[in-house]
Amino acid sequence: MDPLYLWRDPQTGFRRKLPYSKVKNALLSKYEQGRNRIAPKAFPFVGIIDLANFCQLSCPLCPTGQKVEGRKPGVMKLSTVDRILEQLGNTLIDVELDNWGEPFLNPEIYQIIARFSSRGIKTAISSNLSFEKQFNAGDLIKSGLDHLIVSLDGATPSVYQKYRKGGNFELVMDNLKKIIESKKALKSRRPFVTMKFLVFPHNLHEREAFQKLADALGADRAWFKAPYFPQALIDRLYPGISPQKLSPSPSPAPTRKNCHWLWNSVAISGDGGVSPCCFGISYHPRFDFGNILEQGFREIWLSPIYQEARSVFLGKKPKDERARFCELCPHRGG
Repeated sequence: MDPLYLWRDPQTGFRRKLPYSKVKNALLSKYEQGRNRIAPKAFPFVGIIDLANFCQLSCPLCPTGQKVEGRKPGVMKLSTVDRILEQLGNTLIDVELDNWGEPFLNPEIYQIIARFSSRGIKTAISSNLSFEKQFNAGDLIKSGLDHLIVSLDGATPSVYQKYRKGGNFELVMDNLKKIIESKKALKSRRPFVTMKFLVFPHNLHEREAFQKLADALGADRAWFKAPYFPQALIDRLYPGISPQKLSPSPSPAPTRKNCHWLWNSVAISGDGGVSPCCFGISYHPRFDFGNILEQGFREIWLSPIYQEARSVFLGKKPKDERARFCELCPHRGG
């Protein structure tokens, strides 16, 4: 029998038992990353699994919200989830079930969360929570979700709607209250509830009020975060201003000698497309490194394109345009 090791999640504080095989894989993955092994034996232990790549909001700096051409809109099917678990269920420790859209627009979201949770995999979801029909607080808690991140960006409706175009502040508040009340009724610590505040010049004055709002609602955490800015979309919200000046709380520049994504993590879209990370390279299918519905994951993980992307950190100039994303990415290593 595989020995179990106690693991504590650094974000939520929740503890879970991990089989030795998963711990061994994760340690090997970090070791191979540190040595820039271009054909690693370890598999990724973190997954970004996109349940739906469309959204009911029109946020100005989001390619999905601005209808930028990319992957065909759709939801991930349970059969695709089963394929992911068949290929990666024995190594994944942590999954985030979103990327380019609103995950609650997937009608099978509760079953999907439960599938990952049943394999002892930590689950997290980032949502705008501005909807009615797709949401059931009790079902969410019973699914086993570990961490819910609610994107809000304001303590009042007027400031909230400056960025969350099409969102309903009061509806988000109502859904948050239902979740926290249901947690109490079901005597559940899960999910850990984070209220996320993307910091802009227009909402900086509401940071203190937002913290008080989170405390009053009973959220577990208020998170103030600098956004990721695609340059082509910045002018739609703040014309003529650089990404560095746009956020009063800029993210620190990456200092790693290579990028953990290429060794420790993987992004998988609803259509099965496999990408090295959750940034812009995963938005359009032409840049996929493979497809988990058409290939075994090991074939993709050790493919020439993955090895070429990892070789960027050995100083080699990539020829494939997909690997050039890694060479030019300003977030590499972050």
